[in-house]
Amino acid sequence: RNDPSKKDEDFTVGFMDYLGELAADGLAVIAQQQGVDLSSSGVSVGSKRSRGIVDDGPSAKRHNMDATKRDLCTRLRTLQKSNAAAKEAWQQFCDSSAGGVKDPARHETASLQTFLATWA
Repeated sequence: RNDPSKKDEDFTVGFMDYLGELAADGLAVIAQQQGVDLSSSGVSVGSKRSRGIVDDGPSAKRHNMDATKRDLCTRLRTLQKSNAAAKEAWQQFCDSSAGGVKDPARHETASLQTFLATWA
């Protein structure tokens, strides 16, 4: 069941990208806490390889999510990538109302709708 050799390549690549994103996000938090500005260093945090698919985390998460929630997660991730103020607002929203959980896929649909309504 958990044997990676029994998974297809897309799942394995998606899972590894997800782990890499978690690690990069964790390092970005540490860098921020230590006052290191990664934006001027040329280091790309949280970037993913383009595989021609919508990637909302590991395959298991994508398949357990309804289309509405998947769309909201995609909209939120796109907003965060294009707007630093929105990304900061999302982090504050998560800290204040979601116990610090920042992964949109782990939020309820209503929570995502509430946040995105403020950035429409």
